[in-house]
Amino acid sequence: MQLAEITTGAVETFLRGKRSGENTKKSLLEMVILEQQGLSSEIEKEMALADLFGEIIEKNYLQFRKAEKLTPSLPKDRDNLKIKIQEDFGLGNADLEAWSALYYRYMAPLSTNVEDLAAAAGVVPQQFRRRINSGLAFVVDHLRRMERQAMDKRPQVNPNLPIPDYSHLIAVQSYVDKLNTAINQPDGAFMVSLEGLGGIGKTALARAFVSAPLTEEKWKRILWVSARQEYLSNFGTIQSLSGNAATLDDVTARLADQLGVSHLASKNIPDRLEGLQAALNMEPTLVVVDNLESVEEYEQLIPALAKLNGQTRFLITTRKTLRQFPFVFCIPLGELNNRDAFELVSSETHRLGKPGIVNQETFDQLYELVGGIPLAIKLVAAQVMIRPLEQIISGFRQAKAGMDNLYRYLYWEAWQLLAENTRHLMLSFLASDPEGEDLEFIHLMSGLGDQFYPALQELHQFSLLEISGDVHKPRYRLHRLTITFLQTDILKVWGGEDASQP
Repeated sequence: MQLAEITTGAVETFLRGKRSGENTKKSLLEMVILEQQGLSSEIEKEMALADLFGEIIEKNYLQFRKAEKLTPSLPKDRDNLKIKIQEDFGLGNADLEAWSALYYRYMAPLSTNVEDLAAAAGVVPQQFRRRINSGLAFVVDHLRRMERQAMDKRPQVNPNLPIPDYSHLIAVQSYVDKLNTAINQPDGAFMVSLEGLGGIGKTALARAFVSAPLTEEKWKRILWVSARQEYLSNFGTIQSLSGNAATLDDVTARLADQLGVSHLASKNIPDRLEGLQAALNMEPTLVVVDNLESVEEYEQLIPALAKLNGQTRFLITTRKTLRQFPFVFCIPLGELNNRDAFELVSSETHRLGKPGIVNQETFDQLYELVGGIPLAIKLVAAQVMIRPLEQIISGFRQAKAGMDNLYRYLYWEAWQLLAENTRHLMLSFLASDPEGEDLEFIHLMSGLGDQFYPALQELHQFSLLEISGDVHKPRYRLHRLTITFLQTDILKVWGGEDASQP
């Protein structure tokens, strides 16, 4: 996180939350000083940060008491607490008063409100509050210095990795835990795929995972090959990307270059793969292939990469499932729930300079249309800066005002490749319960007879199907955004276009 994000407000929000037990936003958990401790879960980071605050505040408070020739000890009971506050505020030392006020307000085992603390100190509550603010400023200064030192100690940025396109990620810890188990553990899988609809956050999750301290410590080399051909900007325009891998030849040539054996690019594929295997076996390596579905011969690429495993493990991001390969450990990504999606849109509008512009009631209307696809939520946050809510909702429903490009980016390729029966099955979900239906109902509703299961399998293959419930009573549904997309007229427009010209 940026040093400017370490503020008195953020510190007090955390301290107040720990004191009251409330579940408040904890932006400070993104600090590098916590990352470098190898902590993975939010609970571990909270505990470590609480300990750090306790150490900073108690240490400075006792040091200032000692400097004033007061006993450097903490109170044992409420009466002793009042005596010590009187001592602290009776010497005219503003710094001691600041550390004292902060300690007794947020750190002392005996919880006491500002009014009672002010009375014990012999000052008005406003004066005591000012001392708390001064103490918070001291803590911020300490934290910023520690964070700057931690940043300076971070290893050099890996030139193979793309620049992160996020400030922080929301609701990803369960996926990070799965990746740690699957990739960073000795008995993990040698090939893992992050699978899901376009825009659901596969690339961002992979980027965050490879930069995590546990991953950087485990793997001596981390390589990244991107097959992404285009991206959707936050303002709804599709931007083309050049120079990315589009074929098996491209992917293996990129790997050779990052391994420092670029001469292998001139060899045929079998010889090149043999050379890559020798180079990869020299030290533990993690290889990321991003946007696999854009590689023309991806069905040949996966077995080819599998032969290179040795000391190497592979992390793949793809819109198309790799379940057909028995050696691939698949991790499907789901959409954000309403609460997490609202946190994301709030974070984005704050980043764009208009915090609070979207309230929960307003967002509830949008969530019914777009669901929890992070790419769509970021587009909403950017659009709400310049358009009224009604126009944004209309844009989603009528595929206008940049939303047509969103649909094209997410669904064009899949729609062109789906069999006619699969398209028919997709459209039949329009009459289903948004929370999902059982298999028997969907089968009957589709009218596809014996062709139902192949169509259902193809929807699953393209990550267009969400399955919830358990193995005894699974429920099937499409993403909310997919339903909204199917309700627009854009399919009529696409029907009149040359399928080869997206």
